Amino acid sequence: MKQTNKIILLAAALAITTASQAQLGGMLKRAAKNAAVNTTSNAASGNSSGSGSGSGASISAEKPVALNWNMYPQTPSVTLLSLLSGTEVSDNGNLRMNFYRATFVPNKTPSGETVDMIRNDNVAYTKIYFNDQFVKDGKYDDANFFMEGKQLSYEDKRNSSDIQLDKEGKYRIDFYAGGKMIHKFEFEVAKKTNDDPYATSNVLWYSKGPWEKFAYVTPQTTGNFIFGFYMMHTEIKPNPNDARDTSKKVMWYPELYKDAKLISVANKQSSTVERGEWKDFSTSIKLIGAKDYLKIADLADGNYSMKVKVDGEATPRIYPFAMKGGQIVYSDKQDRTKNADPLTLIEGWNNYFWLERK
Repeated sequence: MKQTNKIILLAAALAITTASQAQLGGMLKRAAKNAAVNTTSNAASGNSSGSGSGSGASISAEKPVALNWNMYPQTPSVTLLSLLSGTEVSDNGNLRMNFYRATFVPNKTPSGETVDMIRNDNVAYTKIYFNDQFVKDGKYDDANFFMEGKQLSYEDKRNSSDIQLDKEGKYRIDFYAGGKMIHKFEFEVAKKTNDDPYATSNVLWYSKGPWEKFAYVTPQTTGNFIFGFYMMHTEIKPNPNDARDTSKKVMWYPELYKDAKLISVANKQSSTVERGEWKDFSTSIKLIGAKDYLKIADLADGNYSMKVKVDGEATPRIYPFAMKGGQIVYSDKQDRTKNADPLTLIEGWNNYFWLERK
């Protein structure tokens, strides 16, 4: 009996030792992986731990999961809506890149196996560049496939992709899925200084670029013509009587024109615009003499433009577009038959028509 107990105790000890070694091995593997991911250069200083040439060299230690790129006839891309809403520069200089939507990314491997985003956490990632110098890998663990149709979510719950800024310049985010580059997003980061010695912060950081250039029309679920565009402000003291109030009331006036003739009724809008933080503002449109709000399909074929007068801006914003057969004609950059480069394609899925400022 004593001999039997000794054997049982010995076996239990060996099992515990083996399990501990396995756990230690797993911990070391995870630590090595995290160290590889977190070995980053300082974006603002321009130092590079990558190739330094923008060639796409990665510090990622884990091999990407291969995907079956024959699954869809369409090339993958990233929706412009998610790029504009998911790329955020805070007023204190934190660049966050979170919650992007990629389209037509396969959820199968070449052998037909379903990809598990929880266990295979290197399916989707980004590479971030500052003035064409490689900065770091953006990791998107625990993302989910097909949250809405054939779309893949890049969700950074741990903010591991964040960058603390201290220099202005050009940035680029390269998007990867299954080891393949599927899109790129370019923008600029700038700052404005404040000489008030009592200010909480003496520097205001903000982003520039596509937010100023693009507007959209979407039918939503009603079929209504919903126009939207982006605004922010960079005034240090928008409210001189209250230093804590950093937002600003802005009046804007959207107008719809056909062949240079105004066809919409007056539509005065008042919005609260944030300091250094881009937000989209939208409105429905009513045509002169119409009882109901305009639906996209109601517009006759022809050339149109949305004109937006914003208080404080010297000139109106003008966004031209065309209609044909009850549909908004895609711009050349959004039309997949005209723009064959997936890296620069404007992806609106099937419910956002993007208009470029004239």
